[in-house]
Amino acid sequence: MTKNLLPKIILGIDPGYDRVGWAVGSYQNSKFHLLNLGCIQTDSNQNIFDRYTVIILNLKKIIKRYKPEVLAIETLFFSKNKKTALRVSESRGIIVGTLLNSGVNVYEYSPNSIKLAVTGSGSANKHAVEKLVKMQVDHKMLGQINAEIDDAIDAVAVAMTHVFTKTF
Repeated sequence: MTKNLLPKIILGIDPGYDRVGWAVGSYQNSKFHLLNLGCIQTDSNQNIFDRYTVIILNLKKIIKRYKPEVLAIETLFFSKNKKTALRVSESRGIIVGTLLNSGVNVYEYSPNSIKLAVTGSGSANKHAVEKLVKMQVDHKMLGQINAEIDDAIDAVAVAMTHVFTKTF
């Protein structure tokens, strides 16, 4: 008898401090199933520590509701703007710490490995990733969010990368 060794519930995160894209999925019958997705939006008028608190509180709600066994998170992509890179790095640390504190196993994936897993090309553009994610998940689910869809779709891609590349 073969046992499915992949975790049941995966939380994919596209880290940020302005917006954190998230997606919860499961691996069943050799297929990725999207359960929910969204974006944690922080208020740019608040100080950075209040914004981090918003991220933590929202993550705790997601953890409580879905009980993920795994966090799949994108590694930091360094931009030219050092202040933004620092804030995203801090946010990523807060996200990882919150999930580790909840007993969730953490895996990280580079932007190129995500592109490779989802599209077959590590140099694919954002549009190609979005197109292939949309081909593999329920379009009605993707239609429930608006301007933050890019961050949420990126989070779906991160969760899918974990499913496509890990064997347990």
